[in-house]
Amino acid sequence: MAQLKTGDRVLAVIVAIALVVAAAWFAWSAAFPVDDDGAVVVCQTKDGFRRVDPLSSSVEYTVVTGTEPDEGHNTVVIGGGTVDVTAADCSNQVCVDHDPISQVGEQIVCLPHGMVIEIVANEDDATSLV
Repeated sequence: MAQLKTGDRVLAVIVAIALVVAAAWFAWSAAFPVDDDGAVVVCQTKDGFRRVDPLSSSVEYTVVTGTEPDEGHNTVVIGGGTVDVTAADCSNQVCVDHDPISQVGEQIVCLPHGMVIEIVANEDDATSLV
């Protein structure tokens, strides 16, 4: 039977430590899940528009970006614990085709209109566009 070299032993120890750390992280995440009850939806644009709504709310609004002739419109719907962009007049429709989001950390982005919608645990965690 071949004997392990020093480098092989070091690599085996590093892999074992990484597996233990990963298992501990998953166990911690399962034991102490993130509480999304107070989650908020932050909608903002590169033009300075910013709106914050509780994820538990039920609301629909239209975000207007830019100025004539490059004005854009996105319809945002929050309801049932999800957020969705149901209509937009942007060129690629990626934001409309995106599945509704419902978890902290998820985002919907409309690049042509410079709009970002994200779910965060509290408003201070939101990414700042301006």
